[in-house]
Amino acid sequence: MKKNYTKIILDLMMAITFVLLMNPRVLNGLPFHEIAGLIIGVAILIHIGLNYRWVVNTTKKILDPKLPKKTRFSYLINILLLISMATVIITGILISRVVLPSFAVQEGHSIRGIHGFSADATLAFVGLHIAVNWQWVLGICKKAFKSKEGKLRKGVLVSVILSIAILAGGIQWFSSTASSNTVDFKQEQMQQSGQSSNVNTGNTTNTLQGPPNGDFREGKIHGKDGHGGSSNPFLVVLNYFVIWAAIIIPTYYLEKRILRNKRKSRDFKPQVS
Repeated sequence: MKKNYTKIILDLMMAITFVLLMNPRVLNGLPFHEIAGLIIGVAILIHIGLNYRWVVNTTKKILDPKLPKKTRFSYLINILLLISMATVIITGILISRVVLPSFAVQEGHSIRGIHGFSADATLAFVGLHIAVNWQWVLGICKKAFKSKEGKLRKGVLVSVILSIAILAGGIQWFSSTASSNTVDFKQEQMQQSGQSSNVNTGNTTNTLQGPPNGDFREGKIHGKDGHGGSSNPFLVVLNYFVIWAAIIIPTYYLEKRILRNKRKSRDFKPQVS
């Protein structure tokens, strides 16, 4: 049961972090966007590790006709989610300007387009992933936050809040550190570029290509590829959680209706004497 609690807390933190990544202007701008993106990648590996048995067992039975359709559909969603998230991370590295600038591809407009499209696809797949597992989520949350007597478990609630606070504080601290290092790095590059221009052409004009320092903090480097809207973290989380709700609620009730129809057809099925 403790493993399930760990899954819920990890998944909640991943969900909050992911929706914050959908707007590159949130918090510290691009430094937060890139650092949190790499952290999400590590969290995904942990998530897969916690569900390792299900992944292995389902993979072995995926061609078995007796495998429930819901399990098969969930497996397909997970595969698509893994592919889309891997695409987001890889393309993010290829357009990095703060954490891994040495891997950045010059004039990577098409890569930014793929990055934005795969991020939107991941948002949809995450919504479907939650919807398919919503019954399990509700069951674990009820057991986690309520005792057998129906009383609220304050200790578990405090642990979840502290975990989210620690995650947010840690990412913000790393983002601030990366931002200051980026400014120093850019200034050093500008000085070196100016010196090189003096030696070769006698022209002191700065030839360094790339966005000005302020763009790193505001996320302007994404241009049209970045998602608009408010950069307030609370509003961003609320906005994308509403989008997920619009995916989860219809899917959940559609699944219930399908199951109810199956039960009715099974109950009214004539028995052969």
